[in-house]
Parts: sequence; C-alpha cells; structure tokens
Amino acid sequence: MNIEIANRLVQLRKEHNLSQEELADKLGLSRQAVSKWERAEASPDTDNLICLARLYGVSLDDLLSTDETSEEIKEDVKEKEEAKKESVSIDSNGIHVVDGDESVHIEAKGLKIHINDEDDDDDHDDYDDYIDEDGPKGKVELIFDSIGFVLAAIAYILMGFFWKTADGSSVGWGAGWVVFLLPIVFGSIFAAIRKKKVGAFNFPVLVTFVFLAVGMFTTYYGQQPLWHPMWVVFLLIPVFYSVAHAIDTKGNPEK
Repeated sequence: MNIEIANRLVQLRKEHNLSQEELADKLGLSRQAVSKWERAEASPDTDNLICLARLYGVSLDDLLSTDETSEEIKEDVKEKEEAKKESVSIDSNGIHVVDGDESVHIEAKGLKIHINDEDDDDDHDDYDDYIDEDGPKGKVELIFDSIGFVLAAIAYILMGFFWKTADGSSVGWGAGWVVFLLPIVFGSIFAAIRKKKVGAFNFPVLVTFVFLAVGMFTTYYGQQPLWHPMWVVFLLIPVFYSVAHAIDTKGNPEK
C-alpha cells in the first residue's frame, strides 16, 4: 500500500477516536490486519475499503487519493517487493524482520510479538505471543497478580495454623489451598474491565473455587458433604459464556 494512504488511514482512525483493536472489531478483522494497513505492509480489500469509507464518512476517492503518478506507484510496488524479500527495520512501532513470506514484528508498546508465516491471511488472526499485554496496564495486572498470590500464600499459612475443627483437628492445611484460586479470579475481573469484554472474566476458575470451597467446608462442618449436588454449578459455565458472547458482540453481529 502507498505510504500516503497508510498515513491517511492512521489519521482518519485517530480523528474518530478509535484504537486499532476497536477498528478491527467494527470490521470483524484482527488488529494485526489493521496494523499492517497502517504500516503500508498490506492493503484492505474492496469490501474493507468500502466499510472504511462509510465508517469515516468519506468517499473512496478521498480515501485512496494520492499525489503519485501511476509510474511512481508501480515503482513503489516493485521496490517494496524487493525489500520484502529480506529486511530489518526499527521504528517507533518496534522491530520488524521480514524474510520472504515470513515475518516477525515486535511492538514497542506492550512488548507484543507477532509471528506471521506464508500461510497467514490478512483477514485472520496472526499467531500472537503476548509477553506483556498492553504496556502499563499489563504491568499493573502483573503486579496485582504477584501481590495477590503473596497474600494468598500468607492466608494459606495462617489458615494452616489456626483453622481447626471443634475437636482440634487441623482444617487449613487440607482445605485452605483453594485461596490460591482467588488471585486468578480477581485478576480476570481487571482484565475484563480493561478489555471491556465480559468474556475475559475467568468464570470457570470462580466456579471451581465455589465448588471446592463449599464441598470442603461442608465436609468438615456439615452433616452431609455437598459435593453432590454442588457439581451442577459447572453447568453455569456454557450459560455464562453464551451470555458474555451476546453482550460482547452487541452492536457488532459480524464479530
């Protein structure tokens, strides 16, 4: 894609206060596809160009207008094809290594690594290895998780020493370990809020915590342990994700 058009796509997206991920969601594409357009590494197909023009309220001519002549465009395409064979570039977006049809992009923000091979399609998700998601926000969650597990360890030790039954039998060492599930639950709440996606909440871990906590508590203190029928709480998992999917895709049926 012409770099002038790529820059225009960046400008229009920012003028409409959209992130790459938000734009990708509206188009039903991966964020990596949008990123490639804005780095002039790939071009939107006709359908996506029409959607972009409608979304930004501009004509296709305005979206694709350029000062370059046809000969200059052909020369640019030829140069890019030559450069695509093997190149290494470093810019404000990160480090980009291209070798033929394979490429690796290490983003500066958030330390994301995108590995694309010759079988990748721009309209589908690339393989992502997230070292630390979304920069500072990801670091906050990492710190929160670390503190959460430290607090869980302290709570477990205290329960081990002090949680006993009426006859003096220790309960904490055998049952208290379930507290280690709580940092995962609370961490996923932060992730769901940050991503604005209900489906990002780790509901299966919450259900597992409830099942184990109730089962162990009633084993030690109840006349009848409630392992059954408490297992039915696991049936809520598909219900939760069905509702979460409906909420997350509301207003975007193509997602």
